[in-house]
This record gives sequence, C-alpha cells and structure tokens, in this order.
Amino acid sequence: MSTSTQPIPQPLLTYDGRTADLYRIFLINLLLNIVTLGIWRFWGITRTRRYLWSRTSSNGSRFEYDGTGGQLFVGFLLAMLVILGMLGVAFGCVVALRGHGFVAAIPIILVYVGILVLALGAPFSAQRYRLSHTVWRGIRGGMEGSMLAYGLRALGYVFLMVVSFYQCIPWASLRLLERRINASSFGNQRFAARGKPGQLYVRFLLTFLAVAVLVAVVFATTWVFVEPLFKAAGLAAQQHQPVDPRISRGITFAFLPAYLVVGLGASLISASYTAAFFRHITSHTTLGGIQFSSAVTTGTVIRLIAGNALLLIVTLGFGMPIVTQRNVRYFTSNLLATGSLDLATLGQNEQRVSRFGEGMFQALDAGAGIA
Repeated sequence: MSTSTQPIPQPLLTYDGRTADLYRIFLINLLLNIVTLGIWRFWGITRTRRYLWSRTSSNGSRFEYDGTGGQLFVGFLLAMLVILGMLGVAFGCVVALRGHGFVAAIPIILVYVGILVLALGAPFSAQRYRLSHTVWRGIRGGMEGSMLAYGLRALGYVFLMVVSFYQCIPWASLRLLERRINASSFGNQRFAARGKPGQLYVRFLLTFLAVAVLVAVVFATTWVFVEPLFKAAGLAAQQHQPVDPRISRGITFAFLPAYLVVGLGASLISASYTAAFFRHITSHTTLGGIQFSSAVTTGTVIRLIAGNALLLIVTLGFGMPIVTQRNVRYFTSNLLATGSLDLATLGQNEQRVSRFGEGMFQALDAGAGIA
C-alpha cells in the first residue's frame, strides 16, 4: 500500500530589508521633496522601489526594478496634459453651446465620465508598468490588454454595485482582480486566476452590516454633540448675523474624530473579509507550475492595520518606513506556493516594456505609488 502526501506550501518570497535603510531613503526623499516642491517624489518612489525589490528574493535570486524617476515624471506630465486637454475641449464646447440649456452641460458630463474611466483604468496601466520593470534572473514580467477597456468594465461594475446597494462587491472586486491577473505574465509564463465569489458573500454581508451599524452609531453619537451647534448656526443665519467662528470650528472638530473612528473601525471590521478575499484569490491563482496560497488570518490583518495606524498617529507620519517594512514583511511571509517554474523552459517576455504607463495612476490616484 502506498500513501501520497500533499506538498506543503512554502513561502515564495524572502525579504531581508532593514528599517534603517528605509529611514535613510525616506529622510533623503523628504528633504529633496521639500527643496523641489514635490517634484522629487517620482525619483523618490523609484529609489524606494529599487531598494524593496532588491531586498526581495525567490529561490535564492533577487528581484530588480529598472524603472526610472524620469519615466514616472514624464508619464505624470502626459497624463495631466490629457486631463487638461479633455477639460479644455469640454469648456470650449460649453462656450459654443451656451444658450442651449441642458445640451451645454453634456460636454462637462462626458468629460467627467471620461476622467472617471481613466481613474478606474489607472491601476491596470500602473500594474503593467511595474510588472514590465520587474526583473528576476534576467527575465521580466509583462502585461497585455487595454487600460481603457479595463476602465470601462470597472465603470460598469461601479454602476452594478450602486444599483445592487453594493451587494455585488465580492463579484465585481474578484472579476476585476482576475482580469488584471490573467492579463499578466512573467517571462513566457502566464498567470491564471478564476475565483468563486459566492464563497465570499456571507462573510462580506456580515462585514457590510457591521460597518453600517458602526457608521450609524458613530454619527448618531456625534449628532448629539453637534445638533446644538447647527441650531445656533441656523439661528444666526435667520437673523442675518455672521456665524460665530467657534461654532464652525466646533462642528469641524466634532466630525473629524467621527470620520477617523469610522475609517479605522471599518478597516478592522473588514479584516476578516480582507483575509478571506486574499486567501481565496491566491488559492485560485497559478503561474506555470506554481500554485499560490496564503497564510493570512483575520488576527494578523487586525494587528497589521491597528499597528500601522498607531505608528502613523504617534509619529505624525514619520513612522512610514516602519509601516512599509511591516507591510512588505507581512506580504512576503504570507504568500505561499507549491511547485516551481521550469527554469529550463522559462523564456523572456516579448511584450513591450511600458515606459509611461503609470502616469495616470500618479495623476489621478495620488497614492504613495509603492505597492
């Protein structure tokens, strides 16, 4: 009688970066951003990525990032040129159509829909840029497909989420992520993913209801304190008197902690769904002979989110290098895999290397641009 054992998933990536090195990069970038009025940020992002990539390895070989700050900067300028051009054309159409009632507003509506499509498609082109500039053992990644097609699909999903009262979020999120994964490749090997959103819905629904209760409780409690201030402001308006600045400040400072509590609370409540979603998509993703999986748990996600929030609050943002270190270590230690790529048949990626594909993401997403 023979017994077969399932292979045990092992960490796919190893990260050995040092917090001190990240702080050195962070402080230099901060100083140069101040001196250049923020223009350095494109080169700062590149320096950070090159360090993180170079300290991450798989099967004994380190990754390389060969993107440049100049590419990010030029991409940003091109994206801004496109956006400003769209706004300029829309304004010209409005001027030409003035006096035609609602028809004059159509160009403005169309340009805002167009910008929304670009914003929704930006993560696709950003992923293509980063993947095509990621190199391992001389082999680089790649991605095919259209940013605009992805953005239009995402816009359709946004409409479906609204009309379904956000109940199709698991399906929409999974399908969009699958589209980016299935368009990606490393060398001549394609990624493949196909999840089952129905397996995530119950956990999503419980999360959705819990967050709704949190929002209702927090803002109902806040309203108890700000209602007298609103009444005082309304009374002053009726009497055509200026509103006391202390009232305006009181309203602002009352709602600020409410937003913070809701933001952090929703993230912590969503930890269970976040962990389940990541485990689900990784377990349904392959690359050549590699089957991915994940060891992410609800408890570790909560500790990561709460710890990062506390670090940023206590350090007034100067703890960002520690947060980056925690995030990268968490991701690399929890991404598991069985199997391996056949290095004998792994060939170079023949897709065009993206040069300015991240510009729209930098222009419209305004994120840190590291991940």
